[in-house]
Amino acid sequence: MPKEKTAEKLIPHFESEEEEIKFWDEHDLEEFDWEPADDIVLAIKPERKQPVTFRLEPSVVTQLKEVAGRAGIGYQTLMRGLVKRGLDEMRQRSKPGA
Repeated sequence: MPKEKTAEKLIPHFESEEEEIKFWDEHDLEEFDWEPADDIVLAIKPERKQPVTFRLEPSVVTQLKEVAGRAGIGYQTLMRGLVKRGLDEMRQRSKPGA
């Protein structure tokens, strides 16, 4: 049964991967406001896609499908956008002087 939805909030910035892992172990995707992710789809430029395979927990796939459905996009499109956004953030943090 899904957790009862509380006031939506923004996903915080994490200082380390360990901090993020601990956070997601204690929280559910449904607790957060996904509106800031709306621009992800617009940032995706047409480019030939390379199929990849990785494993996710069924509950994560279910949540991705629910969030993507509310946004009117496919869950794989949402996943691709989230991966790209994460890479962009990591690149920004790894720049000298960042």
